[in-house]
Amino acid sequence: MLIARDGGCTKPGCTVGAYGSQAHHVVADWNDGGNTNVDELGLACGPDNRAVSPDGWTTRMNERGEVEWIPPPTLDTGQTRINTYHRPERLLRPPEQEPP
Repeated sequence: MLIARDGGCTKPGCTVGAYGSQAHHVVADWNDGGNTNVDELGLACGPDNRAVSPDGWTTRMNERGEVEWIPPPTLDTGQTRINTYHRPERLLRPPEQEPP
């Protein structure tokens, strides 16, 4: 399911494919009691998965079921929060349209 939905690491700018990625707890980290449910997981390569911390990068699931990466305030330049590298067809979908 994660491979079909995400295609690879979900951090913007990352090109690591699904087979080089890990299941990442998007909503709440497993150490903090996060659930291992497919709707609360996303793919992230090892380095990006480890970059998530309370003082670093954070992640959330948006209303369209896409993983958004929020940089720490010192790195936030308003950059995109969603990686479309593995799923370029998402660029063709109007923002208000629901995913299929």
